[in-house]
Amino acid sequence: MFKMPSSDPFTTVAVLRTMAAIDPDHPVVQSMSAVYWAGGDEAIERTLYRPQYFDKIVAWGGGPAINNVIKYLGPGIQLVSFDPKSSISMIGREVFASDETVADVAERVAADTCVFNQEACLASRFVFLETTDRAEARRFCAALLPRLGAERLFGSAVAPLPPTDIRDEIEVMGAMGDELEVFGRFDGRGVVLLWDEPVEFHPSNKVSNVVMVGSLDDAVRHVNVATQTIGVYPYARKPQLRDALAGAGAQRVCRVGTANGHVAGGPHDAMYPLARFVHWMGDDDILTADANAALPVATR
Repeated sequence: MFKMPSSDPFTTVAVLRTMAAIDPDHPVVQSMSAVYWAGGDEAIERTLYRPQYFDKIVAWGGGPAINNVIKYLGPGIQLVSFDPKSSISMIGREVFASDETVADVAERVAADTCVFNQEACLASRFVFLETTDRAEARRFCAALLPRLGAERLFGSAVAPLPPTDIRDEIEVMGAMGDELEVFGRFDGRGVVLLWDEPVEFHPSNKVSNVVMVGSLDDAVRHVNVATQTIGVYPYARKPQLRDALAGAGAQRVCRVGTANGHVAGGPHDAMYPLARFVHWMGDDDILTADANAALPVATR
């Protein structure tokens, strides 16, 4: 059963209707339902969230949504949680080898940033750029900005504008002389923010925060259990960073520009979700003699 969110009560129904149009008698189609109720309605949830009906609850959303489900867990019913995540890019100083390299990497970072107009958890929001030269950082930001406005398979050239509170905060920070440099305008085609530290708000709607670091190792301190995907350039530096990133809580490291590529059945959010969605039963066929053979008696 799919509980549809108030933000999108249509997509699941459309998917199920399409499946039914293709093969209405398929067991998967016959066993699926899509319903809506206001999240947190105890009269409904206390009745439905029981192990005699379901053995798994798969939840995606913010802290309140996840915590609301947790109170219904108990023996026989488990939670598979997709918590809020953020993703980043780590770009080494090698990017400045040539203008062509800057342009190529900027395109790859933009591709990772614009996945579903930055609504996806795997979409890059922060770019840690290995340089202490602000002129170099500006050069990269200038190359990145126009690529955020490109039309893409999984992102539009013009996205919805960032929320008003984010726009106001950016304008205030810039006006106060906090050394925040803003590239672009709030026109839906993307904005690049250059600063020495990550901004405290959650960049969205094609807002990319480029952060200067002396070394990519310095960027690891900004990684935690909420960091999902990390795109790295140059690719040869992935193995050097991998252990530290895993220790900090990161869940995926990839080549920059490939964040939206997936391996079916692979790990996601530090787990194998497809394996957790099903109930596993072992069907053993072990020979009794092998399993219960008596141990030899020690003799003196």
